This record gives sequence, structure tokens and C-alpha cells, in this order.
Amino acid sequence: MQEPEIDNGRPDGVLAEGPDGLSLPDLSDLMQAGVAGEGADHQIDPAFLTTRAALEKAWVDYAACDHRAAEAGFATTDAGRAAMAGMDRIQHRIRDLETGLAARPAGNLAELRLKIALLSLDGQLRPEFEAGVLADAMRLLAAREKG
Repeated sequence: MQEPEIDNGRPDGVLAEGPDGLSLPDLSDLMQAGVAGEGADHQIDPAFLTTRAALEKAWVDYAACDHRAAEAGFATTDAGRAAMAGMDRIQHRIRDLETGLAARPAGNLAELRLKIALLSLDGQLRPEFEAGVLADAMRLLAAREKG
């Protein structure tokens, strides 16, 4: 699996700093530095993988509903409205999955990378999740420094 690319989407020199002074570019540097030192003890908790699978399925289901809604004329027909209602239910499910993922602490860099990849849009960590990801990174840094 290819590692997610972290792009903060900000012009060079503009940093989004967390409460402890860690910026998103610093987070990117931390994650790149962590690659070489990771071993077998950096397995991803199955809960993260389950969430990833659920999100992938939800997005596939959403696309199918969108296709059905388009074919049915969206809000102009009962079938289109039903498909759009299905899209709304799936979107709520996606939001619940993302919120749950954001609340789950990353236990290692592999989990943090997966979390960032799943909570990003077009390669950029979504603003509503930045503080939590930065808190995870600070906790992982503190644990790494302790040994």
C-alpha cells in the first residue's frame, strides 16, 4: 500500500500550528522520519481497517445511489427522491464513521498515516480534523522521546 501524501494546501511559509507548536508541515516531517524506524510492532489496529472498509463501502453505495438518482431525474420523480434520501442516509453514515475515526487515538505512525489518509480530501487534511491529528502526533512524539 502506498503511503498517503500529506499536502497542507497552504502557501509555503504559512503554517497551521497546533496547541503545542507542531505544524502540519512538521507532522509531515515526523511521518517521513518515522518510516525507517517502524517495525513489526507498528501493526494497524483492526478497528482502523474495519473503519476503512466501511468507508470504502459507504462511498461505493453513495455513488450507486447517485447514479440511480441521476437516472431517475433526481427530485423530479419518486424514484429519484428515494435515491436522494438514500444518499442522505449514507452521507450521515460516512460522517459518523469519520467522527468515530477522528476520536480514536492513533497508537503508532502507521495508524496515524491511515487516519490522515481517510480524513483528507484531495490530499489535504480537512480542517475539522487537524486538531485531533496534531494531538495524536504530539502524543506519539512524546512516547517516542520516552523510549
